[in-house]
Amino acid sequence: MSEDIINEHTDEKIGNYLSDKTKTLKNDADWKGSLVDARNQKRKARRKSLLIFLFLILLAVLVVAYFAYFKGQWSFDDKKVKIKIEVPSEVSSGEEITFVIKYENNTSVDLRNLKMSFFTPKEFVFISSDRETQKEGTTWVWRQGNLSAGESDKIRLFGKIIGKEGTECVFNSSIFYTPDNFNSEFQSFDDESKSVLKITSIPFEMSIECPKFVINKNKAKCVVTYKNTSKRSFYAEVKVNIPKGFEYISSDPKADESGTEHSLSWNIENLEANTSGELIVEGNITGDRNEEIEIEAILYASEKDKNTIPYLNNKTVIRIQDAPVILSQTINGSKEYFAYKGEELEYKIKFKNNSEMEIKGLVINSRLEGCVNPDSIDVVNGSHDGEKITWNAFNIPKLAVFGVGEEDEVSFKVKVKDFINIENSNDKNFTVRNTVSIKEFDFDAESEKIGKTITSDTTVVKLDTSLFIRAKGYFNDDGRIKNSGVIPPEVGKETKYTIHWNLSNLFNDIENVRIVSIMPEKVKWAGNYIRSDGKIFSGNENNGTFIPEQKNETELEDDEDDKDDNNSQEEEIKEERFYYNPETREIVWEMPKLSANTGVISPAKEVVFQVSITPEEEDIGNVMEIMSEVKATSQDEFTRNAIETFDSALTTELPDDYSIGMEEGIVIVSSEG
Repeated sequence: MSEDIINEHTDEKIGNYLSDKTKTLKNDADWKGSLVDARNQKRKARRKSLLIFLFLILLAVLVVAYFAYFKGQWSFDDKKVKIKIEVPSEVSSGEEITFVIKYENNTSVDLRNLKMSFFTPKEFVFISSDRETQKEGTTWVWRQGNLSAGESDKIRLFGKIIGKEGTECVFNSSIFYTPDNFNSEFQSFDDESKSVLKITSIPFEMSIECPKFVINKNKAKCVVTYKNTSKRSFYAEVKVNIPKGFEYISSDPKADESGTEHSLSWNIENLEANTSGELIVEGNITGDRNEEIEIEAILYASEKDKNTIPYLNNKTVIRIQDAPVILSQTINGSKEYFAYKGEELEYKIKFKNNSEMEIKGLVINSRLEGCVNPDSIDVVNGSHDGEKITWNAFNIPKLAVFGVGEEDEVSFKVKVKDFINIENSNDKNFTVRNTVSIKEFDFDAESEKIGKTITSDTTVVKLDTSLFIRAKGYFNDDGRIKNSGVIPPEVGKETKYTIHWNLSNLFNDIENVRIVSIMPEKVKWAGNYIRSDGKIFSGNENNGTFIPEQKNETELEDDEDDKDDNNSQEEEIKEERFYYNPETREIVWEMPKLSANTGVISPAKEVVFQVSITPEEEDIGNVMEIMSEVKATSQDEFTRNAIETFDSALTTELPDDYSIGMEEGIVIVSSEG
């Protein structure tokens, strides 16, 4: 093999070797680069994993914190926050009661921003609260700040419930708050936060009675009766709302001037426990046929002041129409009558068919109430059961079929009680009420099996007061005023006597009371007297004398113009006075008012005074008049009638002085003669 071939072969091997070597080196370089890249990538992966790990740790911390936070919130039990109402289950309308609103924090968390709400019905009247409160609609709200865990508190609320008997009043309460470990507001309430209070009674009764039917342009009388049934006294006010169509004529007692065109008002300054009264309103009814006129009575009252609140309201309706039966009644011949105790009353009830058809099956009922003796009822052609009197076709055949235009009359008599029981100052203003109703029983019509009232009428007889004046004379008296002289009276010698006036009054308050008697010429005013308050006055014959001012003609004319239609006294008496008028020789006792039942539940009023007599020869063998009959006058505040009563003249016989014999009042000749 040649050297060239060997070299060529060697060179090729070397070249191949060098080429392979170069490739190997090149591959090593590439590998080394790849290794660096791999290391870099691994380093980046580790860094990324670390970041992800750190992120996951942070996220886990946040999740744990989040769940820890809400776990605390979810552990708060709002059912342990309580609010409840303590109040009686029953109440009398108008009675002041106390509401106790208790709230408790039975949790382990403090409560912030407390707000208590108390929801009240329309019957509730707020008086006061022991915490500052504000009203939002029908809700009372208290904002109380904070309440620590485990603590409780309460609020007192004072109010009245005004409503009808049987009304159930619902009260609700709730509490709003924010727990310390929460930022949202919670509200708590449950069954104990609700209370039901029932009105079981009201302290008043009231009714309004008007005729059911009134012929157009005729007069109607409405009677409002009220009573305080409680044991408390009230300031009361009664209002009667009268609509257009009721033309007001008068009222008894007279309505206050504070009324309006369509409203009448009466103030009752002191409506004492268990007392009653009535108001009578009269007016002319005008309107279309079958039109209804609504009359409403409202009773307001207050225990403490004149800030009254409504307690009761009653309504009745008067229908304008051609009444099928015209009904009227009289008492002792008068449509308006006033009676005294023991007096007999004769009622006559007239009725007429005013319709255009016959009326079948009339039954007339008359019901008496008040100070009458049922045993004294004497009925003509009728029957009675207690205080109820009845007339029907069995007694009066024409009532079976009462013809068109036909009229008739029934009657009965009854006595006012001779004895009227008086136990306290509220026993006064007595009446006798008679309500007549006419019913129709048409047994031919299926719908009229039950009687239908077709007309009614009510009369009220007021009892006048019973005023008593008693004059008594004494020589031997009780010693407060000492008498002197001789008994029997002797000519030319002065004998002094004391006179007692006793005044009693039953049933009604009276005003402008005046008692007068005139002394004869031979009798002298001694100047010694004792007033009704017990104060003794002594002196000469001028002591206690008084001459009232005389009015001129103009003043007398003005007084005459001021008189009303009720026979009022000529002059109002402003203060109690007792005096002797030497010009008229009148002994006068005046007082502005005298309470009902003076002399029964309170002592009789009395004045005592001294007079003297010096007989003359012409008086020998006779008794002498010490003073003329005693006359007492007044005005009844209930009936508005003038009241007048008398007692007989006094003489030297002195029938009330039992120390004086029957003949010792006769004048004798002087023993010195």
